[in-house]
Amino acid sequence: MTKNRYYYIDFLRVIAILMMFIFHVNMIFVAENSWHIKDVSSSNVLMELNYWMSSFRMPLLFLVSGFVSAILLEKMSQRQFFYQRFKRLIIPTMIWTFLLVAPQIYFERKLQGVNFNYLEFYQTFLKFKWYPEGNFHWLHLWFIPYLFFYNILSIPLSSYLSKKNIRNRLELFFNKDYSIIPIIFLAIVPYTFLATRFETTHDLINDWARHSFFIFFVFIGVLMYKFPIILEQIERKRRLYLRTAFLLILFINIIRWNGWEPFDLWDNWITKPQTYIFIALINLNAWAWVLTSLGYGKKYLNKKSDLLTYCNQAVYPFYILHQTIIVVIGFYVVQTPDNTAFKYVFLLLVCFSICVLIYHLFIRPNNTMRFLFGMKKTKKTGYNKV
Repeated sequence: MTKNRYYYIDFLRVIAILMMFIFHVNMIFVAENSWHIKDVSSSNVLMELNYWMSSFRMPLLFLVSGFVSAILLEKMSQRQFFYQRFKRLIIPTMIWTFLLVAPQIYFERKLQGVNFNYLEFYQTFLKFKWYPEGNFHWLHLWFIPYLFFYNILSIPLSSYLSKKNIRNRLELFFNKDYSIIPIIFLAIVPYTFLATRFETTHDLINDWARHSFFIFFVFIGVLMYKFPIILEQIERKRRLYLRTAFLLILFINIIRWNGWEPFDLWDNWITKPQTYIFIALINLNAWAWVLTSLGYGKKYLNKKSDLLTYCNQAVYPFYILHQTIIVVIGFYVVQTPDNTAFKYVFLLLVCFSICVLIYHLFIRPNNTMRFLFGMKKTKKTGYNKV
């Protein structure tokens, strides 16, 4: 395994999880978008902030995961990798779906006016009828089984890229500036066409369009680890990627704000070439912001710190916890007559503090809880990375 430490990769993962936390608090107040808990007041500004964050926060997490999976595959055998990923990803999903996701749906139904106690609700949860028609789902935990699935598919890719003759050919190819761009354009094609035919389901089985979107971020994350020159080029060209990302989100928003999206203009939008161009632009926008994040992260965030070490351990349990805390606290907050801005700041501060305190006081020092939240067990001195 390489002796290099990619601190900026850890920083980007922490930043993406913090963005996700802010995104989910915002969802209580954003205009137009529905969510589990909604306030009577709504904000178009928060909606636009969420639109920007949602364009690349999950792709960035998947790319970071692909990068880390390539590191792990150098450190352990394929069998060990499979077992480690299963233990850290699937076991927590199975446990916390039943313990942390169910309360979210319960409080959502309560706010909708359904009158039942938690035991009565949980009986409907165990009928396994998929939400929103039923009451069973893994909600925000969908990311974890998807990640496991993509990590396992990364095994043959990593093995293929490790072959000497393949490495030699690709090193010549990636030695040129912008060598990643043709691969990104190829990655955009499947989602551009599948997005019009498959709805987002988050059920893993039928989510073909989203798979075609996310999986390429994981695979290119593997590629970037195997060929570090790609990241060096991205760092050098970071300003260009930032300019591109800025222009793309501006152009996309001009289309959105004027009601020029193909879905709004034509009943037969699926037959219009403008539809596929627009979807491709949205996909390209995600890549531009991810490349920008990598370029600036590598330039300015590749530094060791005790805070980073702590946060890097905490982000996975924090992710598992955060949405349940937001929904439960939000259920009570939205029913108060307080000022909307006060509610928003209150939820940001209180929900964040509760998540951190639960992690610090009950998960971090306890090996049983660490296991249940997908962390390594540790001795009393020193804590290992998630």
